[in-house]
Order: sequence, then structure tokens, then C-alpha cells
Amino acid sequence: MLPSLILRAGNFYFALIKCLRMRNVVSLVFTFCLLAFWEAASQAQPFERFITRRGDQLYDGNTVFRFIGVNTPNITGHHDGYQNTNPASGYAYDPMELTYEMESHFKDMAQMGVTVFRTWGITVADGTGKYEALVEGPKSYNETALRRMDKMLELCNRYRIRVILCLVKENNYWGGTKAFSALHGGGDYYTSAASKAGFKHLLTSLVNRKNHFTGQRYRDDASILAWEFGNEVPNDKVEWINEMATFLKQIDPNHLIADPRRANGTTQMAQLVDDVVNRCPLIDLVKTRQYPNYQGSVEQLWEVCKGKRPMLLDEFQRMEGFEQVLQQVQKTGTSGGLLWSLMKNQYTGGLGGHVLFHSYGWGGSRWPGFDSGDYFNESKNLMLIREYSYKIRGLKVPPLPAPVDAPFLFESTEKVYAALKWRASPGARYYEVERAKSKAGPWENVSGDLDISFDLYFYPMFTDATASPGESYYYRVKGKNENGTTPASNVIGPLKVDRKMMVDHLKDFSKTYAHSPNLTISTEAWPRLRQTEEEYYQAVRTASSGSGELVYRADEVKSLKVVAFGEGADSLTILYSPDGQSWNSSLAAVQKTIRSAYLSEYSGQTNNPLAKCTYAVDSFPAGTRYVKIVTANAGAANTFPWMGRVYVGFSGSFH
Repeated sequence: MLPSLILRAGNFYFALIKCLRMRNVVSLVFTFCLLAFWEAASQAQPFERFITRRGDQLYDGNTVFRFIGVNTPNITGHHDGYQNTNPASGYAYDPMELTYEMESHFKDMAQMGVTVFRTWGITVADGTGKYEALVEGPKSYNETALRRMDKMLELCNRYRIRVILCLVKENNYWGGTKAFSALHGGGDYYTSAASKAGFKHLLTSLVNRKNHFTGQRYRDDASILAWEFGNEVPNDKVEWINEMATFLKQIDPNHLIADPRRANGTTQMAQLVDDVVNRCPLIDLVKTRQYPNYQGSVEQLWEVCKGKRPMLLDEFQRMEGFEQVLQQVQKTGTSGGLLWSLMKNQYTGGLGGHVLFHSYGWGGSRWPGFDSGDYFNESKNLMLIREYSYKIRGLKVPPLPAPVDAPFLFESTEKVYAALKWRASPGARYYEVERAKSKAGPWENVSGDLDISFDLYFYPMFTDATASPGESYYYRVKGKNENGTTPASNVIGPLKVDRKMMVDHLKDFSKTYAHSPNLTISTEAWPRLRQTEEEYYQAVRTASSGSGELVYRADEVKSLKVVAFGEGADSLTILYSPDGQSWNSSLAAVQKTIRSAYLSEYSGQTNNPLAKCTYAVDSFPAGTRYVKIVTANAGAANTFPWMGRVYVGFSGSFH
């Protein structure tokens, strides 16, 4: 490694001398070259040492190794459970060459001070064809999926973040033990000879795999902190665990093995520790969790493990007592704790869904935390993760870094008004959308500090409500947090607009001109976020009341779009008026798009996504100043339809 760095340094030196001899060299070029050199050097330094175990502690060389980190359940894909929302969502994956999502995830973790993360199982074909499976059949693996894992390990070394590699899950999300067993002739996953042989073949294939990007075999890659045979393996499967651990240590003596079970309370922990010490001695660390339904404090659980095995909180999240968990991990000899969970940005623009595994009243977290996550203390808790990730290592907490990556701005999704989406900047808390009449500027901030978390990636992240119809504009975007702002994105335009566009998320009724008294704003997080695909607010009818009405007014209303949720179509009627007194039906002009309700594999039989109905009127007669949205379902005992968002295209002033 050192000769390689010296060679890179020499190449950099001679290139720099050549640059300095050029008359047009400025200090910016020097800075760029220097940064490029250090970037190249940092990418050339894989982990030198494997993490080892001594007694009840983990070690990096002769230094005790402790960490606060995160779970990343969809790091190698971007499945969010909303497969019927649009063709690009759901089980789709980035092409192999497009590593934005994964690297963005690593940049988020690096800003958090994270040194360890845990994956959440590999994909196994289950016959549905809904997702890309890594395990396609007996001794048959998907090379494309494996290369995503290769890329993940390359980034682990580049960003100096280790990974606990979880393999076949006990649950059925993306294929689990049942699917694996079915591929190997059926029978019990833990006792079938064919299934066990298949799992050993999988272990052998992974251990001996040569990384496409680094040329390093997995068994020699020290970025792998530990192997974990699966997620939530039943606690009574000690014989299977011991058999697999014995096999794995024979072909990969370098890496640790984490117990794939988890203890709920001190009684279960005592049994797991006894199993490991007396029946599975090759298991290196034991696990527990801290959720509201888990018993025992970290201190109590550690007392069971102390002197016997390192203890890890492989998942934790709480509404109450969140910092207490971190304090107890730091105070005891516990090796580490991993937040459930961290979501990532989307290649197609915006943030990924965060209620994929929404439970206990919260969802996955999105760095650095957003206003829409206030209901589960998202920003506060993420900053605590960052704080304790340094404290547990005895380090001073550094200032929060400013985001540095410029967003990438896509062309407007609409041709007659600005509807913008962009790839997010890792670490950006807010965004500034800037507008100009010339590509060279001057630029005007037309968004203020924009929080994009209320518009999931299948919606525009910004619509322009102040553009002048008939004018042409250029747009660009910057990301920011309290410590700095990114460079500007690429510029798009010119875009000639013929209307302004106001979006009402219905957080309140402040953007409406009037509303009927039987409409109220729902801010219920659970289970509505899953039912509405993360629509944070809805205007809803009072149960058993009559029709509800929303009225909007502008100097001239040009278009309208309403997104509503319920049990079926024909739940809204749209009326228009020049004076607010005489109303006309726009029935013939309404374009309805219906996405039927569907079962979510994460919801079971309840709380599944409702039918999503979009009502759009592209144009109203000249002189239209008022539009009225009237709900159906009058007198029904439920509160449907739930109106989630309204887009009003207009000119002049909005009242």
C-alpha cells in the first residue's frame, strides 16, 4: 500500500509542477489538484486489520473497538413498499453503473460519525418476480446483485465504515428462509439436508467471492466486521447455528460471527450466553434490542454477558428514553448499538420512503432529520447518534460538516410551469431554489429554506408560485445546513411558464379561501403514513357528516389537481365559478387516475395503502376565479375521502 501511495504522490508532484509552469494557473487549480490527490489517496487505503474478540470486548489491533451506528435495510436497492405508485418505484434497482444512492448513504453515515452499519438480509427468489433476487435457485446467484454487494464493500473501505453482513432473514420480506427452503426442495429450513447444504454453498460462494471493484476476496476484506447467518433466527436453533459456525470458521477464520438470534430480556439473554459459551463457542458476539416491547435495560443485559461475550444492540429505537439507551451503552462494556434504521436518497430525485417498516409509531430516519420526522424526534435522535458515535470512542464531537455535493436538477416535470425534482445533497437539511431570467443570473431565491421531506420522490419537490406567466426562466438549486451551503446545481431552462403553481399540503386551511365546518385536518402519523404513502396531512370529513367542501380563489384559476385517498373512485366533484356564487360542473374536463388499494407485505391484513385517486383539470374557462372541491360519501360512518394535497395553477394573485 505504501509504495502505491508514494507513486501517487510522485505523479501528483510532477503534474503539479507542470501545472505551475502554465501561465494561466490560479490557486483554484492548486486546491483542486490537492483535493484530488487526497481523495485518490483516501480511496486507496482499505482496512488493514480484522476486528477480533478477546473475552467480552471487540478489538481493532490492541485498541478496544466500540461503536454507535445504524441499520441500513435497503442499502443495495431502493424498495420502499410502494410498488404500485409509479413504474420507477417499488422493487426497481439502480443500474450497476449508477452508484449515487449507495454512495450518498455512505456520505450520510460518514457525516454522522458512523463506523459500523448492519445490512438486513439478502434477497431470495420467492416466485413472485417482484424484486431482484440474489439467490435465484440452488447454487445459482445473480451476478448483478452480487456486484452491488461488491460496490458496498468497496465503499466500506473507502469511507472507513465496517459492516455486519446479515444473510437469509427469518421473515419473508424480499424472500427469506421459507423461500430459500422452497428453492431447495421444501422441508424445514433448519433441518432439511438440502437447505443446509444450500446455505453452506452460499457461505462458500460469498467467502471466496472476488470483489469486482477491488479484486479482494470477501474472506480477506477487513471491512466485514462480522457475518450474521440471518435476522431473527429462532432462539431454539442452536444446533443449526453451531453447525454453520463450525463450517464458516473452517473456510473463513478471519471474521467474527454474530449470533443471529436476539434476546428479549435477561432470561433469554442468559440462555443465549449459555448456548454460546457451552454449545456454540465459535459465536463471537451476542445480541439484544431496545424496543418498547423488549424487556431489560442495557445495564441488566450487560451484567449477563460481562466476562463471557461482547454484547451488541443490533437494533434499537424508542420514543421515550432514547438517550438513556445510548448513555447505558457507553457506560457499560457493551460493544455497540445500531439505530433502526437509516433510509437513503433516491437516484430519481428526493428522499426515499421511510415507513417501510413503520411500527411503534415511527419510521426509518433520514439524515440529517427533517420537519416531517418531528413526530418521532428524527433530527434530535440522529444528532444524538452522531454525538455518541464519537463519545463511545473517547473522541470530541466535531462540528457538523456542511454539505458539499451540489444537487443534480432534472428538467421540469411539467412544460407549462416549473415542477422541479433533484437528487439530494448528502447532509443537506434545506434547499434553496433560485430563479433567473438569464443563465448568467442574477439569481433570486424563490423557495426560502425548503424542506423537501413532505414530497416523496414521486412528487415534484418544488413548484413555482411566483413566476410571471409568459416569462421564461432558468432554475438551479443549492443544499444547505446550519454550517454551510453547497455549490449550485446544474442550470435548467429556459422554461416558458403560462401559470403559477401553488401546492397545498393541507397542513392547515391557511391556503384555502373557505372550507366547510365538517372538514378537519388529520395529522395522524400511524397508520396513515403507510395508508397514504407518506401523505403527512389530510383534510377529512367528520364521520357521519355531509359532504365536505374546499374552496380556492385566485385572480384567474387555470388548472387544478387533487390527490385523495379512500375506498374507491368518484369520491370528489370539482366545480368552478367566476364569482363564487354561480357554480358550474367540470365533470367533462376532469381526468381521473386511480391506483387501486393493494396489500403491503409489511402491513399484513391491516393498514394497507388505500386507493389513491388523482383528479386533474388542465384548463378552466377564461374568467374562472373560484374552484370548489366537494367530497362524496355524505353521511357515511367513515371519514373518506381523505384529501392529501391540492395543486392550483393560477395567474395574478392567490387569495
